[in-house]
Amino acid sequence: MQFQDRLTDFIKNEREIFQSYNTGINWDEDVWYVKNWLFHRGGENSISFKTQSKILKTFPDGFEIPPSQALPCPYIDFTKAVIVYLQRTKNINYMAVRTYAIECRRLHLIMHQRGETSPYNLTRWHFEETINILKAVGYKNIFDAAANLQVIAELIDKKELTEYPLNFKHGLKAGHKYFEYKTLKEIDIEDKRKDEEKLPSLEAMKAYALCTNNPINESEEILLRTIDLLIAMGQRANEVALLPYDCWVEKAVIGKDGQVVKDAYGGIILDVGIKYFAEKQFQSRVHWLAEQDVPFARRAVERLKALTEEPRKIANWQEHNPGKLWKLNPEDKITDDDLMQFIQYKHVFNLQNFLKVNKVTPVLIDKNPDRGVRFVQGGYQKRYLTRFHFRIADVESVLLQKLPDHDALKEKVNGRWKTVLKTSELLCISFDGAFNFKERATVFRVYPRRVTVKDINAALGSVNSLESIFQRRGLTEADGSKIVMTSHQPRHWRNTLYELAGMSNVQQALAMGRQRLDQNPTYQHTTLKERTQSQVDFLTFNSVADKVNFLHNGIRNNKIMGSITDTYNFLKKEKGIETAESFLKTHALALHITPFGGCTHDFSQEPCQKHLQCWNGCSHLHRTNEPGELERIKEQLELNEKVLKEMRYNSEEYGSDVWIKDLEKKIENLKKGLKLKPSSSPIQVFPDGIQMTIPLDHKRSSSVSE
Repeated sequence: MQFQDRLTDFIKNEREIFQSYNTGINWDEDVWYVKNWLFHRGGENSISFKTQSKILKTFPDGFEIPPSQALPCPYIDFTKAVIVYLQRTKNINYMAVRTYAIECRRLHLIMHQRGETSPYNLTRWHFEETINILKAVGYKNIFDAAANLQVIAELIDKKELTEYPLNFKHGLKAGHKYFEYKTLKEIDIEDKRKDEEKLPSLEAMKAYALCTNNPINESEEILLRTIDLLIAMGQRANEVALLPYDCWVEKAVIGKDGQVVKDAYGGIILDVGIKYFAEKQFQSRVHWLAEQDVPFARRAVERLKALTEEPRKIANWQEHNPGKLWKLNPEDKITDDDLMQFIQYKHVFNLQNFLKVNKVTPVLIDKNPDRGVRFVQGGYQKRYLTRFHFRIADVESVLLQKLPDHDALKEKVNGRWKTVLKTSELLCISFDGAFNFKERATVFRVYPRRVTVKDINAALGSVNSLESIFQRRGLTEADGSKIVMTSHQPRHWRNTLYELAGMSNVQQALAMGRQRLDQNPTYQHTTLKERTQSQVDFLTFNSVADKVNFLHNGIRNNKIMGSITDTYNFLKKEKGIETAESFLKTHALALHITPFGGCTHDFSQEPCQKHLQCWNGCSHLHRTNEPGELERIKEQLELNEKVLKEMRYNSEEYGSDVWIKDLEKKIENLKKGLKLKPSSSPIQVFPDGIQMTIPLDHKRSSSVSE
């Protein structure tokens, strides 16, 4: 079979598979609206097969730009077949599918320079030249683009769609924090915050506080209260924008004895949280709020419920009456004045033009109405002398064409999409057009929709074409520049606060709805001084007593975090201060002085990021004949078995299964260590364990410059 025939068969096969999905998408269209195929939480749900749309922001000098039109045949069908094949074989989501389509269109830019229109013509040069163009224009995510191009090239070679194999390998290295290591000598400012551009400035936070406590109108307040929740929770923007209406969760704190815990005044102590649907690993979770965040979040939720009552009622009616826009009788007539209650243009004249453009013909024209409405045109003041009467059915048929889909959140179950939340079931909704504050914009009070990430970013100043909440009030940065925040900065800001407060990496990951602990450092924007302050404090101790006093005071004031502090606070609340202090004097008598600071953390609860988790199979751990060693191992085993029992009893918290497995493995290792009988020489506990220290001859380079 010739390669031309293989390409034809490849396209035909993928087209037949795609059409069997019954998505309602026409294969031959140059833009696919894919909501029924690839659900996406964001505002966009289309994939373009046109030559220019969103490929590059700029082009190199002398580069011939093709006219804006559909990709030529057969290349357009090849592009569609590629994304269908990759989606079904890799099970990728909307954003990944759209990215592969963009890379195919970038390849066509290179083909266009030589007048080529068929995938037959593709060679390794086309792929290499595409990367060169991206380098020339300073494309930020060039490694990702190159990796995607390599996937496309490998698919072409696998299916043998060209005369000769491409054998394309991009050879670029991914940017990684490991390669940005700096020695202390290279860091000249100890107060400089790591990646501080990812955090909002102090002026921005002060300005936001002023805005959120003084909303200009109800539409703006809907946006402000949504952003309040973004700040209070620290979740991803699309998780906050899709909070359910009944998101508020309160539950009584239950003590060890199974009884409700009460405060000193007899009031029930409550844990307060907000239910949300995680964007990654789709799950319903609860973000439990810190005590100081509860009033802030409560105000936001309560005000949103009150402010969104009208759009919620309309959305609910439309959801229960598909194909209908409103309760009006289609056969009745409606004047343009009455229609302005539903479609709020700046002037009636604009509404009349809108209906005229959409070919809605008035059934009656009143040329001498007693309207009394005036407007200025060309410097002259005029009166509206004509009132139009329209048939309601004609107006409704036009408006229904742009009615948003009310399936706000979907989940794929057994290969079929299931609606989880409709528009009326969301907390953060408004009418279309309500957030355009730069001038009096058109508000369609027949189109209830959810708050989007773009709405949030526009309010925070990240969308240049729209006026931000700061610009409306004349608020700027300290140097007079525009205040610009993004919807993701509050997440970085809150995670940094958690790090400064001393929360463990496990606690931070759970609070942020994060599955991987190694992602935490990306969100921890601390200064060198803040990261080393604890080490500096240790150097000031004059005696062991000073060190122990420092430890005790840190635990009492919650400045030192870990299981000892948690136990102390629990005993103080449940058993009283006397029992808590007794525990402190008995168990908090030592600090682990490590190269990374002082540590009182219970390592059975969290793998150490600096590889000090000895009982997780470290090859450097040895049993000796040191006095008290056997007793300490038994005590550690007993403690772990007790913790495991409690974890199994209270295993509703998200991620608890991971820590249960960790505890089970540690208990198994502790029992193994107890069986060893050391003599005069130490015995290696885990001879086949994890090698934490890399031999010198295996290191890429030293991490220490001196």
